Amino acid sequence: MGGAIALAAVVGLLIAQDEPAGAAKGQTKGKDLKAAPKGPEPCDRTCLEGFVNQYLDALLAHNILGLPLASRVRFTENAQPLDLGDGLWNVTTGIGKYKLIVSDPQSQQVGFLGTVFANERPTTLALRLKLENRKISEIETLVTVSNPPPAAGKAAAKGPAPAPVGAAALDPMTLDPTFTQAVPEGERRTREQLMAAANAYYDALERGDVNLVQFDAQCNRVENGVQTTNNPTPGRAGIDPRALSCADQISSRVFANYQVVYPRRTPVIDEERQVVFGLFMYQQPGDYLRWRRRGVAHISSPKQIRSLALSRSRRRSNS
Repeated sequence: MGGAIALAAVVGLLIAQDEPAGAAKGQTKGKDLKAAPKGPEPCDRTCLEGFVNQYLDALLAHNILGLPLASRVRFTENAQPLDLGDGLWNVTTGIGKYKLIVSDPQSQQVGFLGTVFANERPTTLALRLKLENRKISEIETLVTVSNPPPAAGKAAAKGPAPAPVGAAALDPMTLDPTFTQAVPEGERRTREQLMAAANAYYDALERGDVNLVQFDAQCNRVENGVQTTNNPTPGRAGIDPRALSCADQISSRVFANYQVVYPRRTPVIDEERQVVFGLFMYQQPGDYLRWRRRGVAHISSPKQIRSLALSRSRRRSNS
């Protein structure tokens, strides 16, 4: 795939420290040095993936005691610091079928995107684990619970049920084999190049400039379990962004309401498979109600955004 986005990854460098000048191994200034106790070997891919599976098993059992934890562990759920064992740990009733694991032996971190069930409701879980000496020192999670389907009577009154989105759509999805295939060493990009490729996508989205990013001809985006490119909406008339390619969507400025994508973090990079696991936030002003798309007069914000902005303006007028 070269340097084009279809999904990215990277190659890192290991740097060894030099011996002190004039000193032989095990000696310095004429004094013998006792060999320091050797810690456990760093985790490789298999080891890192094993930690994810251990975490999911413990989550389902509602029991943190079996996890290999560092003396101090930072745990967050949706950016909120919690005691480990709180939050999703209290309500997990099943582990879903969709599992994407991104391993980074160089940074001793591993990312996971998949599905679980919270009180029997399909739930999307994004997970990042950081290890120190083969013990978990950081746990970062993002949790999104799918809305329950409408009651049978209400669903019948409103016509055909809408297509599933979120975890309900992601759970039965087949994992794209591109995410699990090793890229030949001679074709790999450097770690820095892969981080730059990920950021280039969001630079292009912010500025509506497709020249800032390279897309593979077969690029597709999956959002909330739904393919949102090259996937026309049946029966839809007029503007249909899902019918466009990755590049054409940016050129059309259909994302112009996303003013800034910040913060951006790419903590986990799978060098062998050339995959970047990142966390990004779309900043969308609530009072940005209409914007111009190339070739179309205007596009309006979703109803919930317009309602939020209207409520905000009313509060201002009453204050």
